[in-house]
Amino acid sequence: MKGVGCFAVRALAAGTQLYFPEEAGQNRQLSIDEIPDSHLKYCPLLSNGLFLAPPSFARMSPLWYANHDREPNIMAEKWRLITARAIAPGEELVLYYPDLLTHPKNKLWVVPEVHV
Repeated sequence: MKGVGCFAVRALAAGTQLYFPEEAGQNRQLSIDEIPDSHLKYCPLLSNGLFLAPPSFARMSPLWYANHDREPNIMAEKWRLITARAIAPGEELVLYYPDLLTHPKNKLWVVPEVHV
């Protein structure tokens, strides 16, 4: 594990949607100029040219801290995170970053030798 990480606290079946009710509908769509470079790594580029961002960079829910893995167990489907397979309690939740972080500035965080 590198970074903060996010871990399952209970068993999750394949196809389970992951969300935090306190953030439901509160995520923001921001322009690149509105996002500090240090936080851009958490914000996937949307098809409308804006970036998906948490309600507050000062208090982000655990899923914003999911780490990268070449064999992810969670994935984005229409900008919702779902489990790609069954996940055991205590298992780290990991994404495949190149699928999400597509803006050129994110090349700082998506390194082909590491992430692809």
